[in-house]
Amino acid sequence: MSTAYLDTLPSYISINEAGRRLGLTPIRLQDLIRVGTLKAARIKGETVVEEEKVDEIATQPKKEDLEEYKQFAHLKKTPIWSSEAARKYGVSQSTISRWARAGYISRLESDGYRVYLNEQDVAYCIEIYKERGGQGKRVFNTDGTPYKTKAELQEIK
Repeated sequence: MSTAYLDTLPSYISINEAGRRLGLTPIRLQDLIRVGTLKAARIKGETVVEEEKVDEIATQPKKEDLEEYKQFAHLKKTPIWSSEAARKYGVSQSTISRWARAGYISRLESDGYRVYLNEQDVAYCIEIYKERGGQGKRVFNTDGTPYKTKAELQEIK
């Protein structure tokens, strides 16, 4: 009997193991599952994710490693709420809120009235948004790095 078919079956790891490998919290991993970056399943009551996809994500450059992100290091962990960010950076509040829901902008805290965002993430997203041409164009990959078209990827090679 051939076991070749076993090579095509995905293997799964716990969400805690995935978090350890990626350096992410379970909440951030849940965000990646929600937006479709990671596919999850429940096995015996535990959430698991595809190991291959976790390894693929782990080898990709992180937005934190990009020069575009590092230029805003002076804003790291500076709290700003979405209305304030919209006024300061000239982008609609709904755009900033959408980026926060997608996980491109991290949430620092909430006082029950306002959700405070990481201003470094906000400034980075605005920079990429303005660079890419804005409305109607795909701006980010699901991991928060700038989206590149197939033509742009060919130029890199």
